Amino acid sequence: MDIRQSKEWGDYLSSIGWKVEKIGNSRVFIRNLPFLKYSVIKIQHPQNNLSFSEIDKFAKKHHSLFVILEPDKNNFNKEAVLKNGYVRSKSSLTHTSTIYIDINKSENKILSGFSENARRNIKKAQNNNLEIKIISLKDSDRDLQFKKFYSLLSNLTHLKKFYIPGHSEFHKKMMAFKNSSYILFAYHNVIAIRRKPEKQSSQPVAAVWLGILEDRAVYMNTGITKVGYETLANYLLVWESIKFAKSKKLPIFDFEGIYDPRFPKERKSWKNFSEFKKRFHGNVIEYPGSFIKIYNPVYKLLYLCSKILP
Repeated sequence: MDIRQSKEWGDYLSSIGWKVEKIGNSRVFIRNLPFLKYSVIKIQHPQNNLSFSEIDKFAKKHHSLFVILEPDKNNFNKEAVLKNGYVRSKSSLTHTSTIYIDINKSENKILSGFSENARRNIKKAQNNNLEIKIISLKDSDRDLQFKKFYSLLSNLTHLKKFYIPGHSEFHKKMMAFKNSSYILFAYHNVIAIRRKPEKQSSQPVAAVWLGILEDRAVYMNTGITKVGYETLANYLLVWESIKFAKSKKLPIFDFEGIYDPRFPKERKSWKNFSEFKKRFHGNVIEYPGSFIKIYNPVYKLLYLCSKILP
């Protein structure tokens, strides 16, 4: 199951103002426009072949200005999509490419499949006095764990200059997954001078938020400090996340998005961390991208003008 078709993702979007309904087995997300009778609809990575006539009825029912369709990688028929009135959208709402790592194999085979750089950095990290703690959001003080994680995530966004939802929205997102996710925190044990015992830093230096679905573990988000980079904690956290997912008998580790050169204007800020993810190799998965069908004639005219004008 793609995470955007999970119940938890629906709960998250509901908490920030979207309505969630279904067409067949696929979740459809509706956002009503304030003070107007109109809405916008998005359908992301649907799990079954949707009937275009059913989507049209659905759009009419909700007075939709447009429907954004982002097909799953399986059973995609571009000719059928275009024939039913959709055109390529100027931008996508979710990632168009990701990496899957097959974790059915033994740990040794998984590790040997990583790049030499990744294997070397994992080994260095293991020698850097790092301790990994795995926290279940279901069984812990969730607000405290969120606070620690969001601080690390915010630090990373300042370092790498990319967007994340604000504090309130991100809290709602994490709480929607509270029963099906874990946070792996990395702590740095500092060796004190004059033979004093090791002392663990009170705050983590890096973290990974790991979502657990029926058929995969999902690398949701990560955060890190300067010390985390210096000790290569990010490499060790990925490896520990994979081993943890394997212990849950899940077949796939999903990196949840990388920069896609097919759409060079999209998510340019993802290039750096996409290179990091690629060092763990795995299979690159490409989605078809985003398509739009516009139902309102006035909006269609505005949309066409925006495509023509610079």
